[in-house]
Amino acid sequence: MSIDALLLHLEEDAQREAARLREVAEERAADIIARAVADTARKRALHLDRVAEQRRAVGEQQVAAARAQAREQFLQVRGDVLDRVFEAGAALLEKMAIADYAASVGALALDAARYLEGELAILLSPADAASATAAAVRELPGVRVEAADVAAGVTGRSASGHVTVDNTLVAILARRRADLAIDLSVRIEER
Repeated sequence: MSIDALLLHLEEDAQREAARLREVAEERAADIIARAVADTARKRALHLDRVAEQRRAVGEQQVAAARAQAREQFLQVRGDVLDRVFEAGAALLEKMAIADYAASVGALALDAARYLEGELAILLSPADAASATAAAVRELPGVRVEAADVAAGVTGRSASGHVTVDNTLVAILARRRADLAIDLSVRIEER
């Protein structure tokens, strides 16, 4: 074999080896690119999932905040309505004539007498003190009826004047306001 043939043979071997190495390198490059594309797609999908989750969470927070604000506004309006209802009720009760609650005067007076020791005065508005119902209260032992500038209902006062029991209709409404407010609130929300 001549040198030229040997050199030609070596050159062909070198070209084949270079082609094989290029092919291996291209396969590796294609594999690396495919893995990079898959990894990028996975990272992109994870990022999009995180962004979607963050947006969903922000949306839920905004909806929850809007609901809380709406609930707060509803409670404020409901409270304002209840205040007006109780103010109007108290104004009506304050001026109510004894004839409208005559059946309760004796019970209100007895209730006041339970808290007061010994002699006591039942204070009624001048018109109520002169009524027939007030006469029934006068029959209670140790009780005297006095005309005074008081709201409708019964106000009891100890003989010393140091202890007062407020059983006026307005005071009774005030004591029962919490329970009545709950009942009214339930009715308001049912509508």
